[in-house]
Amino acid sequence: MTSPCAGSETVLAAYVDGELTSVDREAFEAHLRTCQRCSEASRFQARFKAAIRGHLPRPSLPVGLRSRIEIALAAAPAPRRRWLWQAHPRAFTIGVAAAAAVLLLVVNTQRAARSPVVEQALSTFHHDLPLDVLSDSCSKVSDWFRGKVDFSLRPGAGHGATRCQGGRLVNVRDRIGAYVAYQAPGGHRLGVTVAPSDTVPLAGARQRVLRGRRAFVDTHRGVATVTFREPGGLDYVFTADLDEDALANWVETVYLSHP
Repeated sequence: MTSPCAGSETVLAAYVDGELTSVDREAFEAHLRTCQRCSEASRFQARFKAAIRGHLPRPSLPVGLRSRIEIALAAAPAPRRRWLWQAHPRAFTIGVAAAAAVLLLVVNTQRAARSPVVEQALSTFHHDLPLDVLSDSCSKVSDWFRGKVDFSLRPGAGHGATRCQGGRLVNVRDRIGAYVAYQAPGGHRLGVTVAPSDTVPLAGARQRVLRGRRAFVDTHRGVATVTFREPGGLDYVFTADLDEDALANWVETVYLSHP
């Protein structure tokens, strides 16, 4: 693995851990699209941390922690926007001329097209929002979506120690999709987002064939993803705090093994 650019290690670690604000994240992602060394280092760190999480059980939260955090967040003042060089001054010690060049590069570089369904799947997984329906029966969760979405949802019956937790409706731009949450062994989380396809192509770092489907496997900000598009016009995005291979194996041997 190649080393990242000098001075970017602090920013890179914060990016992989999902600690950058939206403005800072977009600026650093613009740099990643033009710097192969930092892009490879980012992907290595994300996969390494995902692999560690995938083999360690998740500790249970203390009773009342969630409510205390929500109360504290509600009482806290709105944070002041901080630019990337303000949040990480040690990572940016270059001169004015070099800073101006980076700024021009960011301004003139367009963001690469991203699939909205992948963005929504990652957002739903990261925020861990309340579910609209709670049940450990995958069939009951699937039945709940009838009449609420314009497609039939594959139940993806629980297998072994993997169980359904529930589901919720999600908005993918002008489309309504479904999100189903699962509990995997060791306390790990899995999510399945299903939405009608659009014109934005799916993509990923690696390709695999999962029961005849061409799937894309990748890691985004420490979360493994597996995506594929069904011929009938549905996009599937699987998210998990597991490593890529473990998630792809679950999709193929558990989710897709049930009609």
